[in-house]
Parts: sequence; structure tokens; C-alpha cells
Amino acid sequence: MPMFSSPFDSSTKALKWCTWVNLGMLAIALIGMAIDERTLLGENVWHKPVKFGLSIPVYCITIALLLKIYPYSFSVKKRISNIMGWALILEVPLVMFQAFRGVRSHFNTTTPLDGIIFGSMGLLILLNTLALGYMMFTTFTKKLKTSAIMQRAIQFAWLGMIVSIVAGQQMLVASGHSVGVEDGGAGMPMTHWSTEGGDWRAVHFLGMHGIQFLPLLTYFLEKKAIKNTAILVTLTGMGYLIAMGYLYWRTQVGLPALTV
Repeated sequence: MPMFSSPFDSSTKALKWCTWVNLGMLAIALIGMAIDERTLLGENVWHKPVKFGLSIPVYCITIALLLKIYPYSFSVKKRISNIMGWALILEVPLVMFQAFRGVRSHFNTTTPLDGIIFGSMGLLILLNTLALGYMMFTTFTKKLKTSAIMQRAIQFAWLGMIVSIVAGQQMLVASGHSVGVEDGGAGMPMTHWSTEGGDWRAVHFLGMHGIQFLPLLTYFLEKKAIKNTAILVTLTGMGYLIAMGYLYWRTQVGLPALTV
């Protein structure tokens, strides 16, 4: 199946470079975490660059694979790759620079420099989101070069991604990620999602990663020729969106994603 062959081709070179650049920055951030004991809002100052260094390569590979089945010309695929790839190549160094300084990279307008950095990241993410929105629109209006059930799985995943984007906007409006409590309080291991109040990062995470989980599930169900694959994928997709809605509600009213 073309979607799960080698992720990059000549139309997605920017996404390929973005993957390697961010893996390099991940290595630097991991070294920083190992030797730098400074903390910010209850976590190591290098925790956020590490998260970005992990998630962005996964995102770039996912988009490159998806573009293989979208009915776009070479030039359109290259344009989408360039917009997303370069936006994310430029964003993570800003996150790392702020980590080096020991200050927040997001929702930080304390000084003119902090405001410029946060505003620049916002512009880069806006460009990425616009390109993503074009792909979402295509998924619901054009036939992709894949099976109908795979396209349905991708549609469910994009709907979850929309909720993730909304959660990102909620964080932007609130200039923080917690609801009902201050940022930096008690949190879950690794993710640091609040265990005392709502946390938009949980919604953002679940919404971002449906685009990996649902297509992968569908791919393996189809490969194994599982009976009633269409029904299983549809029920899983509906369950995913219900879970997203429930988590969104919990966050909105200030309840933690999980109580540990």
C-alpha cells in the first residue's frame, strides 16, 4: 500500500529535512536535560524541547505518508511540504533558545524579546495550520488514492485534530494550559498534565495523535483481512471522537484528564 512505503519522496524533501533537524535538536535537548537541573513550572527547562523534538518528526513522517495518497499535483505537495517543514524547522530552535534562557517559550510576553519569540512561533503555527486545513478540506471533498474505509479513518482523525486545534486556541486565549488551577502544579508523570484541574494539553495530545492511530489500525485490519473491518473502524472512530468530546468537557469544567 503506497501510504506505508518509504515516507519521503522528491516532493516532501522539506519534511524530510525537518525530521532530521528536529531529531538533532532532540539529541541536544536530551543532553541539556541530563546536565541542566534548572526547573520551570515544576519540570526541567529542557522538557518542552524534548517533547517537541519527539513529536515533530512523527508529525512530519505522518504528513509525508498522507501526501502520497492525496490527489495533489507534485507542485502542491511540494508547497505543503515546504510550508509545514520550514515552519517546524524554525519553531523548535526558538523553543530551545527559551529553554536555554530558563524562561517559558509559550504564552510569554514578559519582555519585548519574549513577545517577539512567542509571536513568531504563533505565526509559524498559523502557517502550518492553514496547510493542514487544506488537507482536511480535501479529505472530505475529494477521493483519496486509498480504500474508502482508510479515507473514513483519516476523516475521523482529522475531526479529532480540529478539537486539538481548538484546545490550542483555548490555551492561547488563557495564556496557559491549566483550567481551575495555576500552571505548574501537581501533574502526571512524564506528561505533567495537571492532576488537580483541567489541562488543555491532554486534549491537544489526544487530538494530534488520532491521525497516527486510526490509519495504522485500519491498515493492519485491512492487511489481515479482518471481517467487518469497516464496522470496526467506524466504531473506533466514533469512540475516539466521543472520548475527545468527553475529555474536552472535563477540561472545560476544570477536571483533570486522569486522577492518579
